[in-house]
Amino acid sequence: MNKFLFIAITIAALLFSNACSKQDEVHGEFSFSYNGTEYHNSPSNLDDDGFEVSNDGIRHIYFYMPDVFGGEIYFDIHHCAYLLPPSTNITLEQSCNLTSFVNGQNVPIDSSKVFIYQSGSLNLSVSDCKTHSLGSGLDWSTCRASGTFELTLVNNLNETIEITNGTFNNILFFE
Repeated sequence: MNKFLFIAITIAALLFSNACSKQDEVHGEFSFSYNGTEYHNSPSNLDDDGFEVSNDGIRHIYFYMPDVFGGEIYFDIHHCAYLLPPSTNITLEQSCNLTSFVNGQNVPIDSSKVFIYQSGSLNLSVSDCKTHSLGSGLDWSTCRASGTFELTLVNNLNETIEITNGTFNNILFFE
């Protein structure tokens, strides 16, 4: 029985790896300025640093670059944005209300550590959407995203994180 399961999983993995076209293998790129430094990720190193476009009901960009920002940054098309420091659990609710989950209870965020949206813009366009299928209801869609962004986050101590000249091009994401 285990041998059959191993063979089935191997076949499914091979089908999945071949299901994406050569176009899906092309990596996008992004760049931005922060604290006087220009960050640019080319197709060769995009997977090594954390920038992604995503859609979980609301299209957004996401930075997982704690060495640069001191945490993770979420920024959506409705101007909801925040920096999540390491080891902090935040729940994003409607209208960009943020709460922290501590000891089994929702409590207000620590607004000295969690930076929130002050100003900015996110222009995101989507193209080249494709549906992929392995049959039996195993379907998914991918698209390419390109756009520009500027973002200023602030905490209650009036410390800011300002990201300028942000661009991204041909980023593959799941729709």
